Amino acid sequence: MGIFFPYAGLYLEEELGFSPQQVGAALAMVPLAGLIFQPLWGWFADRSGLRRRLLALLTAAAAFSFLLVGIAESFVAVALTLILFSAFHTSVLPMGTAVSLAAVGVRRFGWVRACGTLGYLVCVVSLPWVMGWVESRGGEGYDALFPAVTGLSLAAAVAIWAMPSAPQLELRSRRGDALPLLAHRPVARLLGLVFVAHALVQGPIFLFPLYVSSRGGDESNIAQLWVFMLLLEIPLIAASGPTLRRLGARGLLTLGLLAEAVRWGVCASTENLAWVAAAQLLHGVAVAGLLVGAPLYLEEAVPGRLRATGQALVSMAGFGAGAVVSNLLGGWLMERYGVEAPYALAAVGCLLLVLTLHRVLPPPRLPSTSGAAAKLSDPEAG
Repeated sequence: MGIFFPYAGLYLEEELGFSPQQVGAALAMVPLAGLIFQPLWGWFADRSGLRRRLLALLTAAAAFSFLLVGIAESFVAVALTLILFSAFHTSVLPMGTAVSLAAVGVRRFGWVRACGTLGYLVCVVSLPWVMGWVESRGGEGYDALFPAVTGLSLAAAVAIWAMPSAPQLELRSRRGDALPLLAHRPVARLLGLVFVAHALVQGPIFLFPLYVSSRGGDESNIAQLWVFMLLLEIPLIAASGPTLRRLGARGLLTLGLLAEAVRWGVCASTENLAWVAAAQLLHGVAVAGLLVGAPLYLEEAVPGRLRATGQALVSMAGFGAGAVVSNLLGGWLMERYGVEAPYALAAVGCLLLVLTLHRVLPPPRLPSTSGAAAKLSDPEAG
C-alpha cells in the first residue's frame, strides 16, 4: 500500500498521459470494486470461520493480479485490471483488522496497526531511490512499482498463513445474522458518518501527487511529504488503546475529523510546499482518529462472530462508496475549478462533521437481546 497509493496517480498521469479526471475515474475503480466485494468476503469469512486463511488467500490473489495493471495502457484496460486487483486487495485491510482485533484485542491493536504504518513509511520513502536505481541501469523507473507490490504482498500472505490460530478467529455466524446488523442504530449511523467523511477526504489523498506536481514538486517531494504524514501516525496509533479509554471512540473520530479539516484547509489556501508539509503532520492524528476510531467503535457495537462482516461494511461505506464519490468528484473539481477545489471542500465538510458528530452518532453498544435484535446477541460475550 505504501507503494501503490502514493504513486499510482502520478504513474497514470506521467507514464500513461491520463488527465486529472481520467486519473480520478481510474482510481475510483479501486473503491468501486470494494463496494461490491468487501461485504461478500466479510460474510464468507464469518460464515465459514476461516478468517485467517481467507486473508492469506486474498493477499496472494491481489499480489498476482496487480501485475496485470502494469501491462495495461489504455484507460479501459487500466480500469478493468484495477477492478480485478481491487476485488481482492480492498478486502485485505478490513479482514486484517478483524483478524487482528480477534487475535490480540483492542488494547494491543494499536501496536499491530502501527507496524503497518511503519511498513508504509519504509516503502513510500524507498521507492524513489529504487526507481532511480532502475533508471540508472537503462530501465523505466515505474517498472519497479509492480514487482515490488507483488513481492511484498506475497511475503505478507506467507506471514498470515503461518500465523497461529485462536478461538476468536474461528467463531461462525448464523444464517440471517448480517441483515439485522444494518438495522442496529449505532452501526447504521457509523456507516453514514464514515461514508460522508471518506467522500470528503479520499479524493484529496488519491489526487495528492497531482496537487504536489502543480506546486512544482516531483517524486522525491511526494516521498518527503509522506514522511511528514507518517511521523506522528506511528506513535499515535500505537497509543490508540490508552487514548480510546480517555476519549472514547467518538472522541477519536472527532479528533480525526478536526485534523482533516485543518490539514486540507492549509492545502487549499497556500502554494508553499513548506506549509503543506507542516500540515501533513496532522495526517497521523487523522488516521488515529478516523481509521482506528471507526473500527474500534464497531468492535464495541457488534458481536464477535460478525466481526469480519462489520469491518467489511465500514470499509465498504468509507473506502468503497465514499471513495468512489470522492475520487470522481475530486477529479472533476480539480479539472473544472482548479487544484485547490477538492481540498477546500474537504476542509469545510470535515469541520461541519466535527460540529454535528456527537448529535448524529450515539455511544457504541451491542444490540439488545429483545425483539428482532435478539438475532445479533452474542453468546460468547458472557
